[in-house]
Amino acid sequence: MKKLSRLVATLGVALAGAVLAAPQAASAAADAEVPGVPMGVQQVRSASSATQTDVYWKPVSHAARYRVTVKDGAATVASTLVPATQALADGRHHLSVATPNACSTYKITVRAEDAFGQGDQITVTEKSLAPTIVTKARGYRGTDRSRAVFEMSAPQWKGYLVGPAGGARGDDLKRPTIAVTTKLQLVRLADNKVISTVTTTQTGWTTAKLTRTFSGLDAKRAYVLKVSTANGWGSCARQEGKILLNAIRA
Repeated sequence: MKKLSRLVATLGVALAGAVLAAPQAASAAADAEVPGVPMGVQQVRSASSATQTDVYWKPVSHAARYRVTVKDGAATVASTLVPATQALADGRHHLSVATPNACSTYKITVRAEDAFGQGDQITVTEKSLAPTIVTKARGYRGTDRSRAVFEMSAPQWKGYLVGPAGGARGDDLKRPTIAVTTKLQLVRLADNKVISTVTTTQTGWTTAKLTRTFSGLDAKRAYVLKVSTANGWGSCARQEGKILLNAIRA
């Protein structure tokens, strides 16, 4: 019995030592320096290839690598690891990522990570090459029910200029030259017949409203005005708008 008691006691001491050893390892990992948020993150559409965006950021202390993720909506386009040992250019890290769709707005996340994958991140937005849709749109009839007025504000984002080498170039907001063409197509809902098609072009980053009046309409029928915008990169089906004009019921 004495020998059995000594054996149990010895096993108890061994187990206690094993249990105490685990928190020490966890404590050491918790005490490690975790990289913070990358600073100076900047995204610039490539001047030589509009389907590429150059991403820059400053080095982060204790980072072993950087994870750069590009998303188009909920879909991940790419996820790239950049080692912290990468040679710097002007004191910054650099990565060229694919942003191929002229109509997409991309979310680019730069995350600094240590060897355990711990770290912090920041996300920036790369806007579309093509313009967005018009805003604050409405259609209404006046006293003459055969006439309808449609009005809308210019797109909040008018896109990029086409660069001389096929890349993208931001407009000079002090001397803007970008042109956005708005196409208005009035359709009768009863038979989906196109009644009228009008295009108009606005130059610069104007905030002026666009107003168009259509005459000779049937007061008892509903219409829809299809609106699309385009610049040097074209137009986008996903950014087409529709303005409903209701029929007048007697």
